[in-house]
Amino acid sequence: MLRESEFANIGTKEAARLRTTGLVGLACAMALGMATIYYQLAWWVRPVLFFTFWSGAALLLQAKAHTSIVLAARRLRRIDGREEPELYVITLREQARLIQKRSLFVAALVVTVVTMCS
Repeated sequence: MLRESEFANIGTKEAARLRTTGLVGLACAMALGMATIYYQLAWWVRPVLFFTFWSGAALLLQAKAHTSIVLAARRLRRIDGREEPELYVITLREQARLIQKRSLFVAALVVTVVTMCS
């Protein structure tokens, strides 16, 4: 499902950029999660934790699948910037939906665990 396939709308440079940004986002989310558990931070930290973990996970999954959610919605490719055939766009949008669902599930799971631990 989320592996490199013949359907990609970003190149290797863009995937590397997404991977780096996703790792930084996940590192920030992990630090915030540990601080939330250790210092018993207020309730408003949990939505911030959810957003940072969700965005970091989404970026890493996009890099893995070589599929940008934003570009799939706009029917563009970052490789050469041209429009794609309709079948190609449908497949990329399905991959983008799967990335969104998985990243939302993982972020909700992490925030639930942090809430239970604090």
